[in-house]
Amino acid sequence: MTVEVVEYDDAWPARFTAEADQIRAALGAQLRRIEHVGSTAVPGLAARPVVDIAISVEDLDAVDVAAYERPGFDVNVYELEPEEFLDHVRLRDYLRTHPEDRDAYGALKRRLAHDDAAYEDAKSAFVGRLVAALRR
Repeated sequence: MTVEVVEYDDAWPARFTAEADQIRAALGAQLRRIEHVGSTAVPGLAARPVVDIAISVEDLDAVDVAAYERPGFDVNVYELEPEEFLDHVRLRDYLRTHPEDRDAYGALKRRLAHDDAAYEDAKSAFVGRLVAALRR
């Protein structure tokens, strides 16, 4: 199976902003924090054309996660701000300021896009190494 990997699209931040505005309105006081994460949040990085959003809420049981599932978006909802939420933010910020790793990650994704299993394995390993280093 092939994974669609495309070059960075300058429209991705605006897509995030529009979706974030809707999420803010829907969640109100339940929302603690909302972040554009993943490859579409890193200018210059090749990505699947899916805008990743990480949301931190006060009480996970009070939120209907399924209500945020829409084509073209991947919304990850967390209670408070656990390490996994923070990992998304740390990785995004790191890749925004380290073009050599951003470019290596993009090249890896483009090279393996023809093989879904290899793509996911290699991507997970690459991200796992960076996240482990960023947690130190």
